[in-house]
Amino acid sequence: MPNNIITTLITPAKSYDLTTLDVVKQELALSDGKKDDLLKRYIASASAAAAQYCNRRFQAETVKDEIFPAQDPHPWVLSGSFETLQLSRWPIVTLVSLAENGTALTENTDFKVDYTTGALIRLDVSGNRTLWNALPKVVQYEAGYDPVPPEVEDAVLRMVSRRYATQGRDPNLKQESIPGVVERQWWIATGSDSGNMSPDITDLLDNYRVPVSI
Repeated sequence: MPNNIITTLITPAKSYDLTTLDVVKQELALSDGKKDDLLKRYIASASAAAAQYCNRRFQAETVKDEIFPAQDPHPWVLSGSFETLQLSRWPIVTLVSLAENGTALTENTDFKVDYTTGALIRLDVSGNRTLWNALPKVVQYEAGYDPVPPEVEDAVLRMVSRRYATQGRDPNLKQESIPGVVERQWWIATGSDSGNMSPDITDLLDNYRVPVSI
């Protein structure tokens, strides 16, 4: 059985936007502020969509994980143990503290941290890898990206740019033709490509998706 984790936000990010207004305006070749409010709304919406698709917050924040490891039935067998203590967020910027059943543990003496994946391994008195016991643990740490990964920002820029380019346009328009004047055809996604994000955007985000267990 998986560990039960209660995550509490200690220090939130100042903003959850995954790109900036200046970068978007540069992308769209806009120099005045006439569309700033519109673009800010598009940025917030696209950033939220990317975060939801990836099942994570990208910005660095300080959080506390209260971890309650699953125990085997008592009293028939031992309380249980496991190899890796996986935190709820990663990459880790700073690990502030880790307490096991109320006792503080020391990094590089009692445990080692994989800062990229958010995985912690237990060490024995000789510095060798050993198993974590099934006692409750509390971990406070800062995790997230600073700066935002360029592929993620690129995905948000594409969403904002396309929404800006299609404002006021009928999204269901397949073809419009005025002989000798104009002819328009829009690409319409179908099948597995017909979600809210086009395949090129999801390709950029897929490597950052956090698996969701049910």
